[in-house]
Amino acid sequence: MNNVENYLNWIVDNMVKQSVNNQFPFDSEKMSFNKYCKDVYGLTEEEVKYVFYKYRFLMGWDEWDRSLPYLKKII
Repeated sequence: MNNVENYLNWIVDNMVKQSVNNQFPFDSEKMSFNKYCKDVYGLTEEEVKYVFYKYRFLMGWDEWDRSLPYLKKII
């Protein structure tokens, strides 16, 4: 793993740990997932996609990890 992948996985792990009642770790009625990731973590559009799909997979909302194709684009 390289530094970008480690950082993105760290973000996803923190978001999963901060999630309460199977919900996002922020008020999704006031802020989008995209805006949250960009404002809080300074991510690019491609990095947000990776984090989004990895987060959904780890939360059990998706059956497979769709973040992997995005990782190839950003590394």
